[in-house]
Amino acid sequence: MHGEAAKAFIERAEERERNPRNISIYTESEEKAFVQMMKESGMPL
Repeated sequence: MHGEAAKAFIERAEERERNPRNISIYTESEEKAFVQMMKESGMPL
């Protein structure tokens, strides 16, 4: 990851550290891509 995407990811991760409630560190599109990748690879979710 580079540039703005990396910066946004780090900011979300730091926010989650400060407030560990149920907040995803991934954006909705990142999470969808992850789920699709897992399905295509046959890995369990």
